[in-house]
Amino acid sequence: MKGNLIRPLYPLKVFLGIIGYLGYFASAAVFLCVGMPFFMLLALWPALVRRLMYSVLKTYAFFLTRIWLPGLRVYSMAELPGAATAAVRGSVVVANHRSRLDALMLLSILPESGVVIKSKYAGTPPFSTFVKHLDFISIDPDSLQSLGAAVEKCRHVLGTGKNLLVFPEGTRARTGKLLPFGPFAFKVAIETNAPVVPVLVHSDLPLMARCKGSIFPKRKFSYTVRFLLPCRSEPGERPGEFAQRVRRNMAAELALLDKRTFWDTGAETV
Repeated sequence: MKGNLIRPLYPLKVFLGIIGYLGYFASAAVFLCVGMPFFMLLALWPALVRRLMYSVLKTYAFFLTRIWLPGLRVYSMAELPGAATAAVRGSVVVANHRSRLDALMLLSILPESGVVIKSKYAGTPPFSTFVKHLDFISIDPDSLQSLGAAVEKCRHVLGTGKNLLVFPEGTRARTGKLLPFGPFAFKVAIETNAPVVPVLVHSDLPLMARCKGSIFPKRKFSYTVRFLLPCRSEPGERPGEFAQRVRRNMAAELALLDKRTFWDTGAETV
């Protein structure tokens, strides 16, 4: 009976999903075609460009993830972090990664933050602009020179009291299991004595993920953003060991969120 109720509504979900994607891509096009020339005119005032560009990015992230997509009934927000946890400044925020929406979701919540991105994206718009004007830090795991430069940039970001957002899995996971964590974020945390704040971005159904059916989910679902307690490295703990300890804690909490959802059963209509 439940499946029969869902099928007639699916064309409507596809229609609303198309509207959602059109808004997503149209706003990016407006930023590139209108925003970029405007920011170039202000090149003599880099501090002003920085403030305006970050304000535009944060407003866009908030509108898309908290107003536009929920308004189209793609999903609803089931949980948001408490203000005290989200406001921990100068921390390394490590998050799981399943959807292309994860970074925007977190940028809409966090105070001003730096973001670590793959070097292969750093040369493409709009990321190349963010790397140049904002605290977006390009990293190539296969280059020691790149890693060294990235660590120094991360030190600077944390030293100014901003957060640093890192997805330690390095790519979107295809299943409910967390991928192995890279040690970079934890190396930075140890060297700067910064707290690590684990955060789980969870949706009952996959959206913009590496899963079949994630382009147009068949029903409205819940999104959860859950911040765990901050933690610090233990005396003598190596970055890899710190990464494994945080990963175990995140995996245990994520397993609870996954129960009776797609990530647990593989069924879209759970």
